[in-house]
Amino acid sequence: MAGLLKWAKSAVRRAPSPPRQYSNVKIPFINPSEKFEEENFGIDRYYPARIGDVLSSRYQIVGKLGFGNSSTVWLARDLQAHRHVAVKIFTSDGQDTDEIAIYKHISQGNKSRLGYRYVRTALNSFELMNRGDKHPCLVHEPLWDSIRTLLERSGRDRLTEDLLRVNLQRLLLALSYLHTDRKLIHTDIKSDNILHFIEDTSILAAFEEAEIAQPSPRKKAVDREIYISRTLDMPESIGEPVLCDFGNAVCGTKINNYDAYPDVYRCPEVMLKLPWSYSADIWNVGVMIWDIFEGKHLFSGQDPKQGRYTTRAHLTELISVLGPPPLELIKRGKRSAEWFDGNGKWLEPDENEPERLPLLPSSSLEAAEENLNGKDKELFLNFIKSMLQWEPEKRMTAGELLNDPWLTRSQ
Repeated sequence: MAGLLKWAKSAVRRAPSPPRQYSNVKIPFINPSEKFEEENFGIDRYYPARIGDVLSSRYQIVGKLGFGNSSTVWLARDLQAHRHVAVKIFTSDGQDTDEIAIYKHISQGNKSRLGYRYVRTALNSFELMNRGDKHPCLVHEPLWDSIRTLLERSGRDRLTEDLLRVNLQRLLLALSYLHTDRKLIHTDIKSDNILHFIEDTSILAAFEEAEIAQPSPRKKAVDREIYISRTLDMPESIGEPVLCDFGNAVCGTKINNYDAYPDVYRCPEVMLKLPWSYSADIWNVGVMIWDIFEGKHLFSGQDPKQGRYTTRAHLTELISVLGPPPLELIKRGKRSAEWFDGNGKWLEPDENEPERLPLLPSSSLEAAEENLNGKDKELFLNFIKSMLQWEPEKRMTAGELLNDPWLTRSQ
């Protein structure tokens, strides 16, 4: 009887949807001499995807969501599962293809852990071929815009305190899962890489219909069409945040001591060239919070003598706000001698080394924070200070931060 029921269910399972037909009328073409989007990164590296194409006999492209140095991202219809998906098509030169292995590793973890939900996962992977070159592909659940884009589209430069708490709770749950269950260090936590679940899926259907009614501007090239990306509409409500982009993630069980992280998010151990681990992500979160709550970088690292980011300028900012680093930390750093003497004192400019950078006037996190007062400010800054410790071992873990008094306030 059970076998008969199983057969009956399979018999009524929906057949795959037929591919949708796309018309060539009303298509706006761009001047062939104008370079845009992925063309600026070397167009021959990219797979020549076209709207209407069916990839891997399953995913029909309905529009272009975006691009980067190593991939393009497309909204597609899964003809078998009858749903929309996002397909990331990597370039042929192998950049960031470790990301596929990382996603497989993430999916093998404990899915019952709460943090698993807030880490982006892959639904599938496959390969495309073009002119003898392989293009790895990842299939994801579509997500709405990043925190950064949300702020831009809503005309704001910072999150409210309550919204910051909500986002950080989910982010820290995600990091706790990555650090403890998957032994992964993200190394690139920024507002661009925190996207949102789509609760209102009508915006996906609207995206598809908009492409039919008003096709995206594009340019004809020798072997492809190059499209301008289309944005998803603003949903009625914003879904929960999801940590994304694992192209730079590394294993936390091995020794890492190279220059990782975006410049302004680098922790002391990366700058001084010590081995770094999960606590480097915690520092990253601490300074990223400043971006999305204060609306500006806490540290910029802009060197007034060189007119660009330098580690020495970044260190002077840290010393100004946090005080001098512990001598023991300085002694362990392979690059410390470039900026500190044997006693841990900063090497100021003198007649022999006039190009050295002087220390900045003393400041504090209290002086830098401009949006809170009283107990709210005290608790918030204590939360930040628990992440921005010179010594990595003194920083709170993601799991410990989830119980912080500021984060759990008014819950």
